[in-house]
Amino acid sequence: MHSAKLALIIALAITVCFVAGCPQEQDVDDLSTGPGPMDPYKAEGDPPPDEELPPAVEMPEFTDLAASEPYRIALIMKTMSNPFFQTMGEGAEAEAEALGIELITTAAPKETSDEKQAGLVENAIASGVAAIVIAPADSKTLVPSLLKADEAGIPVINLDNRLDPITVAMGELNVVTFIGPDNAEGAEKACAHLFETMGGAGKVAMLEGIRGVVNAEKRKLGFERALAANEGIELADSQSASWELEQGESVFANMLTANPEIEGLFCANDMMALGALRAIESSGKSGEILVAAYDNLDEVQPQLESGELLCTIEQHPDLMGAYGVRCAVALLEGNEIPVDIAVPTDLVTGEVAPG
Repeated sequence: MHSAKLALIIALAITVCFVAGCPQEQDVDDLSTGPGPMDPYKAEGDPPPDEELPPAVEMPEFTDLAASEPYRIALIMKTMSNPFFQTMGEGAEAEAEALGIELITTAAPKETSDEKQAGLVENAIASGVAAIVIAPADSKTLVPSLLKADEAGIPVINLDNRLDPITVAMGELNVVTFIGPDNAEGAEKACAHLFETMGGAGKVAMLEGIRGVVNAEKRKLGFERALAANEGIELADSQSASWELEQGESVFANMLTANPEIEGLFCANDMMALGALRAIESSGKSGEILVAAYDNLDEVQPQLESGELLCTIEQHPDLMGAYGVRCAVALLEGNEIPVDIAVPTDLVTGEVAPG
């Protein structure tokens, strides 16, 4: 059985490398111009439609949950350079302390560093953790490493960015649960508000996350749904800026040069929005372009309050981290865990942003 599973892991790793490109830190410039080796969904089709995914439920209460021993649980995140994951880590640490377990938190240097994150998974396996809670940098290329955890009897809990269900099924990976928001719903809320504020007419653009990653594709889907519902809104351009501030600035600066008539912009995260706002200021168009974003980081609160940023989406990363740790302990204590746990999304505008 062990050798058969090992052969499956090796075969899946080869398949993922062939379809998605072997994991590596690519130059982010290569990710912003269209389908490429980091775009597996462009090769295989769109992410599974929502109706093919299990229905999400609210987080169970797990009344009187307590750890019967000081479990060592690994929290592996995309990066700590994005404040979103810092907040996720804080929520997880608070829950770990409350439950009396040891949380080992690690993260890759960049959100495109899926190879390094795979190495962190293997380090966690070697250290003998009781469970792995992971926000994967890539929806497919992390599956072979996580299969090794499964083979070692270490349960896997998936946060924020859903592991690709097809790749998971191919590898027979047992993912205990997915904990995260409905990214398409959140993006659609932000874009509906953006288009309404534009008066239902004008040219818009989008800065996407890393193409092929499920949460990036779902946020793009939400943008497309809102676009389809507003006939007067015209798409000028949509490119990847790989979740990064610097890429948000450079990619949107190029978009504005090619499409100076853009009146609205949806950024799939706040960091790209901050970069885009720099590009808008540099172009002399401050106050002329409405910008909507996603994540509600502390870093964008001044821009929300000043009106530079129209709106963003709160998706509660602290709850994701806390829920992940709580589900890991509940599982280790013999509780049944739902396969899909919802985290709410809330539209945040300048009027309701925290002061």
